[in-house]
Amino acid sequence: MQNENSSLGNKVRDSRKKLGLSQEALAEKANVSLSTIQRIEKGTVKPRAFTLKILAETLELDAAKLFSFDIEKDDFESSIQSLKRMNLYTFLFAFIPFVNSIVPTIIWKKDKLIKAKDNAAGKMVSFQLLWSILTLIGITISFFLSNLIIGQSGDGHYAGIAVYLFAVLFNIYSIGKTASQFNKKNKDILRSTPNLF
Repeated sequence: MQNENSSLGNKVRDSRKKLGLSQEALAEKANVSLSTIQRIEKGTVKPRAFTLKILAETLELDAAKLFSFDIEKDDFESSIQSLKRMNLYTFLFAFIPFVNSIVPTIIWKKDKLIKAKDNAAGKMVSFQLLWSILTLIGITISFFLSNLIIGQSGDGHYAGIAVYLFAVLFNIYSIGKTASQFNKKNKDILRSTPNLF
């Protein structure tokens, strides 16, 4: 944050000096307080978008160039927050096969802050879809094998329940690990999961 503010401050200072303006002259011309100009140039404050726009106009700069990195950072932060929310909904339905991928998909498609081709969102939904398929296959195989070994009248359903509980615990662990990555501002999640979307 401090480095980004410093970079912005350097851009403002360099542009001001190119135009031969003092801090006082820039403040007066932009109708911004002198202390605001000083804090921006020192990199101790993150100016509002409105202030950046006025400074860009006054310094004869393209506003997008002056704070493009700031917009990208805000977009990244917003998408991380939306992905966290999506991950939370995945957690709420972690024990229900297929619902755990449908609800996050709906959130992904409706949330404008998550891009349509967002790799992290695609991997989250892909993981839940694959988890659902593999969990149902595992339960079916365990029922079949336990009935084959124990017999039709045996307690074969316990094996299916055990497989299901293990799968749910694994899913909760994976969702928790994903949440931890998002808290570190890292979108590189579920590396071994292919993105099916």
